[in-house]
Amino acid sequence: MLSIELFHRIWKALRRAQQRYQSRRQLLGLDDRSLKDIGVSRADAYREGHKRFWE
Repeated sequence: MLSIELFHRIWKALRRAQQRYQSRRQLLGLDDRSLKDIGVSRADAYREGHKRFWE
């Protein structure tokens, strides 16, 4: 049972990392007007978008 639980935890961690990666890529794809609408500067979007997947 322990191995199944461990696999499940690893799977969830990988899934979260993938979701963060996708969200950050989408953030980088926004134009300046959209970033302004959500209160994020281009520099902040760049910094967030280029983080490593585990951060």
